[in-house]
Order: sequence, then C-alpha cells, then structure tokens
Amino acid sequence: MSYEQKEVNLRLEKYLLKSNQQFTLEDAAASTGMPIIESESAIRELMQRYDCKLKVTENGDLIYDFTGLHRRTEKSFGERLQEFADWFWKGFKIFYRIVTAVFLLIYFVLFVVILIALIVGLLSQGGNSDNDSKSGGVGKLFLVLFRVFLSIFEWSTILGYDYTYRSRDDYGYPYKHYVEKPGQLAKLRKNRKSSKEEKGFVASVYDFIFGPVRYQPDPYGNHKEVASFLKENKGLVSTAELQALAGWRRDEAENFMTELLGRYDGRAKISERTATLYGDFSQLNRSANRPDEAPIIYYWDEYEPEYELTGNKTGRNWAIVGMNSLNLVFSLFFLVQPHFFAELEIPIANGPFLAQVILGAIPFTYSLLFFLIPAFRYFRLLPLKRKQRQENARKRLMKVIFQHVRVPISLKMLTQVANDQAQTEEKLKEEQVEALMQEVIQDLGGESSLNSQNQLVYRFDRLKEEIEEMSRLRQEHRGDDSLGKIVFES
Repeated sequence: MSYEQKEVNLRLEKYLLKSNQQFTLEDAAASTGMPIIESESAIRELMQRYDCKLKVTENGDLIYDFTGLHRRTEKSFGERLQEFADWFWKGFKIFYRIVTAVFLLIYFVLFVVILIALIVGLLSQGGNSDNDSKSGGVGKLFLVLFRVFLSIFEWSTILGYDYTYRSRDDYGYPYKHYVEKPGQLAKLRKNRKSSKEEKGFVASVYDFIFGPVRYQPDPYGNHKEVASFLKENKGLVSTAELQALAGWRRDEAENFMTELLGRYDGRAKISERTATLYGDFSQLNRSANRPDEAPIIYYWDEYEPEYELTGNKTGRNWAIVGMNSLNLVFSLFFLVQPHFFAELEIPIANGPFLAQVILGAIPFTYSLLFFLIPAFRYFRLLPLKRKQRQENARKRLMKVIFQHVRVPISLKMLTQVANDQAQTEEKLKEEQVEALMQEVIQDLGGESSLNSQNQLVYRFDRLKEEIEEMSRLRQEHRGDDSLGKIVFES
C-alpha cells in the first residue's frame, strides 16, 4: 500500500469516528479532500475492518452506514506496530523538548550554586553575624530555582497546543496563532492571566532556540473548501473563482482545476457565449450527509501567519537570555581555567577534566549554539516576513478588484478603498499598490492605462466576463443531486 493510500485510509477513518453517520462516496471525498478513486479504495478496506450496511437509492446511489464502528476482527500486527511507532515518535519529541530545557537549567543551577558557594565562603571569613539572613536568602533562591525546575515537567504544556486564536503582526494583520497548553504551575497561580500569556518554561526555551510552530492549515483545506463551494454553486466553478478562494496565481489555478477534475471525477467544459473554461462537478453534490463541511473563506479573508522569532513575551526572553549568558560566561571561565579547583585547594577527583570538559566545553558549546541558532533564524526570517507582508497587501487589493470588477478603477481609488476597508491593517501607499498591481493585472488578465486626467486606471474585462458568464451558467444549470428513496438495504 502506498503512502498516499495510507493517508487516505487514515483520514477517512477519522472522518467516520467524527461523523458516525451515513454517507456517499462523494461525501467521503468532499469531507476529507481526498480523490474519489482513493476514497473508494479506502472504503473497501474499512468495510473489511468494520461492520457496514449498504443502502441503494432509486437513482442508483450507494450509501454506506458504519454507525457505531464495530470491528469485524482484532487489530492486525501492522496496525499495532504503527500505533507503537506513532507513540514512540511523540515520546521522542517530548523527551527532546525536556532535554533542551533541562540542559539550560541544570548548568544554570550548577553555576549559581558554585557562585553562591564562593560568595558565602568569602563572606564567612568576615564574620557570622548575618548567617541567618544569608541562609534565608539562599533558601529562597533555591526555592525559586526548584519551582523553575518543576515547570519543565508541566506535561500539559509539553504535549502540544490547546487551540488557536487570532493575533496581529507588526503591520496590524490578524492571523491564526497556536496557543501552547498552560502548565500546571500556571494554573495554580492566583490572578492568572489569559492562557495565551501562560506558555510554560519548556515551550519558551524550545521556541527561543527553534522558533514557535507557525500555524499550518489543513493541507487538503483548499480541496474541502472547493467542495463546499461547489455544493452551494450547483457544482460549477471557474478558474477565476478558484483564484478568489485560494489566491492561486493564474497558472496555479489552472493546474489546480485539472487536479480537481481528476480528483472529483469532474468534467471540463467551455461555455458557448464567451469560451469560458469551467469545471462541472455536479456528481460531487450527490450527498447523503456532510456534517463536517468546510467553511468557505475567501483568499482575502485569511491573512498569512507571521514568521515569529520566539513567540515569547519580552520578560520571558530576557530571563532566558540572562540564564544562558551566565552559563556562557561561567563555561568560558572553566574552559580557560582547568585548574580552578586545585587552586582553591578543593579535593575533587579529575578536577581539570571536570572543569574543562563537564563545566567548560560542553556547556560552552550548548550555550553558544543557544544564541547562534536564533541569530541565524533572524536573518533567514527577514525575507519571509517581507514576502508575508506583500502577500497580505495583495489579498486586500484582490478583494477590492473582485468587488469592483464591473467598472475600471483608478490607482488612487483602489488604494483609498483598500485603506477604507482596513480595521487594524496598515495604510497602503499608492507606490506600494502600484508595484503590487504589476503582478496582479497579469494574474487576473487586466490592463492598465492613463485616463483623461492622466491617472493610472485598471480594468479587468476578462475577469468581469468570466464572473458574469458563471452566474448565467448557474441560472441555466439543471443538475439533479437528489439521491431519491432507498430501494434496497443490506
């Protein structure tokens, strides 16, 4: 079995567990975003594993009923092995996160203990009058360090994300952002702030080095969204409408159209009036039940997630920087002073090795990489952040163009309308819009010219023609998506 087929089977099984209702082959394909052929193969495999009732309607449609998901046989060795592999990989990622944080804290504690021992040793030579207060202060310090150490094992934080919320980038664009699950210590604190400010210590350290996970939409989200769009629009869709849904450039949208035709058993058609190419997916709308239908969100209503350096609060970042800086300084000291313990007449076996390797080379390498990795990521993120900003601005222009496609629109008006529609987003400048429009008019088949007032004007006749033709085709379309009555049931 291919990797792709395994992915189809897994997605379909999750769909069954979630919906637990009757469905057609087209429902399965539309709800999972998977091709019809692979979905049919996955259904046949699931029928071998689970009890299934079959129903046939008077129009020849087949309805599958897996209600309850009762297994016919025990799990195979391959299924159990896959489950073990999944759990092992999940456990390894948890272990890696813990080690990343533990390494920072263990050496920080070691160096702090050495520092305190030196300070206490020096002060004890001058008298013992303040010993009680000193020991109390040291005790409080160790209590704080102990609580920080406990926070490493806040399992709810380590195990993943709680949900998503909308944050805003530096230019005011709202975007989807993951929220780390709050740790147990955070839950016990009084006057607890909102959960998005309660990231645990492990998550903060890991994100400082490697960066937070950027929000990743469902890789088949566009396919499921198109399926929802087709259901509401009589199974017809054009290339321009795909661009509005997913933001594809023209050639990307055309490639996506051909993929959909094969994936959902559609038919490519050309209208007689305007020679508009469109896809007819009427068969996909033959639905018995589609409870988990994807919402239709147009390209311009979903901004690009931000590329974040750490995703931590400023105070948390400075605390981590301070801890690692102390580690870096002390490890460098022990690296160049291998005979430190001997000079203090401290009897420790293998003292030079302990000082130069265990307290020197190892933490120095770790601490140096601790700063170098995010520094490298910072420069790598700069072009990505610029591209993200341009893409978000392009979304705003696309929205205005589709809203005003029936009449020419000047550069000044385009900029003004885009800014008037903004809520928290940045104000666009005409020169910024003009630069972006050079690509947009190529994608949408537009033209630019100067009017009688010497103003730059854009017109999109091809887009206008395509939108109007699709509206006419849907009015005339008489597709039948009714399943009819059930005439046979197994």
